[in-house]
Amino acid sequence: MQHLMASDCRLYSYPPEKIYEVLSDIPGYAKWWPWGVRVKKIEQSLDRIGDKIEVWASGGWFRCSVNDLRPNERVEIVYYAGVVLGETYWTITPQEDGSTRVCYTIDVELNGLLPKLMGVVIDFSAIHSFQFKRVLACLDNYLRRTN
Repeated sequence: MQHLMASDCRLYSYPPEKIYEVLSDIPGYAKWWPWGVRVKKIEQSLDRIGDKIEVWASGGWFRCSVNDLRPNERVEIVYYAGVVLGETYWTITPQEDGSTRVCYTIDVELNGLLPKLMGVVIDFSAIHSFQFKRVLACLDNYLRRTN
């Protein structure tokens, strides 16, 4: 099995509650994810657990769902269809200096013959981390605009 594994973090000058509100609303990712990434809401609930989206990005498409929430601390997401399958999570950690550290950790299996073949010669983990820096920057811009 070939895996895509990465953990990418950034410090933000916003309280955990504000960041959690944005990260736990996956249908809302369409408001702040980078240009060129399409996010389509599939299902949305009142408590956000089970919310589902479909994402089209440069590496293909996938569907994911909120699996569990720990308010102001963690958002667990499962990828259940598309080019990757497995679990991911956001962690939100207040820092002593008043900032908040946000990390996105992913450990998923490449799904499908073509992704698996390409994974033999392409380091998808490094590509994911490179692209995810844009996602983290877009989160910062969105938090700044909505503050």
